[in-house]
Amino acid sequence: MDIPFVASNRGVNGNSYETEFGDFVIAPRFLLSETQDVTQSLTINFRTPTGDTYNVNGVAAITPTYEFWANWWKGLVLRGGVGLFAPHGGQSLNEVGARTAFTANFAAGYYLTPHDFTPIGDLVLYLSTNLNQTIDNRGPSRFLLTLTPGFRTHLGRNWYLLGAVEVPTTNPEPFDYQVLTGLMKVF
Repeated sequence: MDIPFVASNRGVNGNSYETEFGDFVIAPRFLLSETQDVTQSLTINFRTPTGDTYNVNGVAAITPTYEFWANWWKGLVLRGGVGLFAPHGGQSLNEVGARTAFTANFAAGYYLTPHDFTPIGDLVLYLSTNLNQTIDNRGPSRFLLTLTPGFRTHLGRNWYLLGAVEVPTTNPEPFDYQVLTGLMKVF
């Protein structure tokens, strides 16, 4: 499950700052194969329109994604995936303008600490590239490529802290940058 919290500096009614909850996402993951060094999975995100359309939320969508993770050499870790973002429903398409898109990402990172070295166990620094290309005929084609440097660390008791800054590299830029944080519990 993903329950996003959105903070925006483009508030409504003259406010300069606004906070909202984003769209709630249920993300079942199916293991396709796993070895000591490589994992492959299929994730199908079910996005529910629970957020505010002002923050480009309120979108109903299904996003099937093939994902992989590999750790062939020492602390080097590679991960990535390809998927299809498929919005549906009137509000998603009409009010928010959600578009069907091909998505892909690839990241390279390196483990700096061992797992049990909490609260900075499994500390990974990484750089992720993220691609989003519209593929429908509901408007002009949009291409977005972002770079996201970030970190992930094991806090202990299967809790992880994640942080990153996403920066667009293509024009027009839909945003200047996005600060991303997460607290994750592994079950």
